Amino acid sequence: MQPYSMEALYKPFSAKATHVVLFLPRTSDLKQIAKYGDQTKRLRIMHYCMYGASKALCVFYGEFAME
Repeated sequence: MQPYSMEALYKPFSAKATHVVLFLPRTSDLKQIAKYGDQTKRLRIMHYCMYGASKALCVFYGEFAME
């Protein structure tokens, strides 16, 4: 399986929806992720760990109510 660029992942989904969640590998580059976010708002990124080991990142683009 080949890795995909952020552009290949984000562009097709954002063309169909304004609210997008991407489940990404733990080694994803945060600078690439931030480039596709709204520059006026903070981007919500969840870091998932199991037993102290990093497993994945979940990036929320759009308005999500998380409390």
